[in-house]
Amino acid sequence: MKYQKKKDKPWKKHLPQKPKRVQRGYYVQQQSKYRQRIIFIIWCILIIFLIQSIFQIRYLQVKNIILLNNQDLSLEEIEETLADQLSAGKYLIFKNNNYFLLKTEPLENLLAEAYNLDEVKVEKKFPNSLIITVKEKISQFIWQNDDTLYLLDAKGRLNRQISALDDKYLILEDLRANYPQNEDIFSTSEINLINQIYLGWQELIGSKARLTKITINNNWSLMQLQSEVGFYVKLDATGDINEELNSLSKVLTAGNIVGGDIDYIDVRFGDRVYLK
Repeated sequence: MKYQKKKDKPWKKHLPQKPKRVQRGYYVQQQSKYRQRIIFIIWCILIIFLIQSIFQIRYLQVKNIILLNNQDLSLEEIEETLADQLSAGKYLIFKNNNYFLLKTEPLENLLAEAYNLDEVKVEKKFPNSLIITVKEKISQFIWQNDDTLYLLDAKGRLNRQISALDDKYLILEDLRANYPQNEDIFSTSEINLINQIYLGWQELIGSKARLTKITINNNWSLMQLQSEVGFYVKLDATGDINEELNSLSKVLTAGNIVGGDIDYIDVRFGDRVYLK
């Protein structure tokens, strides 16, 4: 007689099942991975702080600037212009003034644009110095309009703005109602007249009195030349400039005039010279 194995009753499959055994090694492996991850994060943080401390030590902070070949440009102006660039942040946690992180090309572009330089070269010198070599545009005059001051070349082009007068340059005080708004403040004919007056004064009168300022307005037939001894000269720039300056030279030589004697000398009328 054959016996048939009874099938499991359907209701048994709904009973709670006995949990499967999990080997202890599984938990050990998971804990090991977690521990390795924590250690890795800690090392990353330590490395970041180490790098930050290296790149922020004062020994490597650029703070010495050496300026070479400058004529009008001062070290104080350079330092003021570069201050914001050097103190700017870099890569979130660093500053731009670190010797290794600092790039010189942006500094060169900044200085060339700010001071209208012909050439500028910025070099790093370990551990914390910058050597800046410049080639400035040659200036002949200072152009003054109200409180605005610019260095001006012999062709009447603006070089760069300055903050104070410099007595080594002839001042061109511009009182004209309108003037060009580009780099060429004077036309070719106007700057030629100014150069003629300047050079003529140097030749004929420079040994007697230094010319310090020319006041220019819309009427070029009434130009005022200021001397260092106090008096000023009324001159017609549309007339014979050499003749007028010769007349002035004769008066100064013959009369031994000093600044306290007169207010002005008017040489606009040929051989007739008026003093007041």
